[in-house]
Amino acid sequence: MPHGYAGRNARQLHHYTGLTHAQARQFLASEPVSRPRIAEAAGAQHLLEALVFEHLRGDVDYFAHPIGIGSVIPRHDSIVLSLDASSTRHGYPLVAHALEGLLPAELPEAEQTDADVRVLGVPGVRITRASGEGLHLSLAGTKASVILTCDGISDWASLVAGRRAMLEADGYRPCWHEAELTEPERAFHQEHAEMSQAVAEASWLPSGLLRRAGLFHEVSNAYCTRYWVTWNDWRVELKHDPGVRPAHDAFVDHLTDPKWGMGLAVDKLHCECDAPWADPRYDRQCTVELSGPAGQPGSLQVRFRAMGTWCDSQDTYRALQRAGADPIWLGRVMPQHHSRYRSDHRTGLPQGN
Repeated sequence: MPHGYAGRNARQLHHYTGLTHAQARQFLASEPVSRPRIAEAAGAQHLLEALVFEHLRGDVDYFAHPIGIGSVIPRHDSIVLSLDASSTRHGYPLVAHALEGLLPAELPEAEQTDADVRVLGVPGVRITRASGEGLHLSLAGTKASVILTCDGISDWASLVAGRRAMLEADGYRPCWHEAELTEPERAFHQEHAEMSQAVAEASWLPSGLLRRAGLFHEVSNAYCTRYWVTWNDWRVELKHDPGVRPAHDAFVDHLTDPKWGMGLAVDKLHCECDAPWADPRYDRQCTVELSGPAGQPGSLQVRFRAMGTWCDSQDTYRALQRAGADPIWLGRVMPQHHSRYRSDHRTGLPQGN
């Protein structure tokens, strides 16, 4: 019985985090029994994870995993993110995109005006260490910790140095090693005080999603995931290939699970999966709106879009192949293309014939 219980817990953790079964068992064995299955962050840790989730933007292209994160290790005071080694369609690595989006740098003085944002990246994000094991990020004046890792990348210091050299050549001043907030960073928070407060108050939501990043590829059967935020209202859109029925019940059940979920409750559900009037040529959308405990700022809307037969996603399938997506996952989310590809591969025909 204990073996079965441990195995079920490891399987659940695998679904939520993307860790392998062996990694999940090891993680669970290292955590105190009294701690929640997936520990929630708090304070500055909440905020840093929220900012990383928003500005990492691994949803800008097709990577090996839907949001560019293969797995996460969520501890109560830190989180480790395993980023995909994939590149964009223009040959730009995801990790380089991450550095651009996260690391702050002051604009050249000639480009600064009272009406313009004077800092690139995320004001307040700091590098505490760049080593072979990963890039350690924090927020100025805090002990918050997010560690970025990526298979095949062991020299994060060189990546950071390259980013610094590029910025300085154009007159920017990197500030990710400063102990305190720089004047432009302080000015940003003062000028956008209301927005900064809203982001901080609702940071539990994107932090919780980041800690459960595995759901986007282990439970969802969407081939494409996009997300965005307006103040503290988050939107996630999951696109499903024609003929693939959205697994919205399972996805929502995992988000709202009392032991593994985020304390979310379903406020509204609109489902078009079996709508008798639906024309298969056109898209259908099932929408779920969720909120946290009473009085908790922040809301989540998940859109499960079933693409109509008008959609020819063959190019997307090839892009996911190039990105290194798992063939088993591809067979689940794009079964028609995958079956055709395997058939063509066996017969030696060019792909797509």
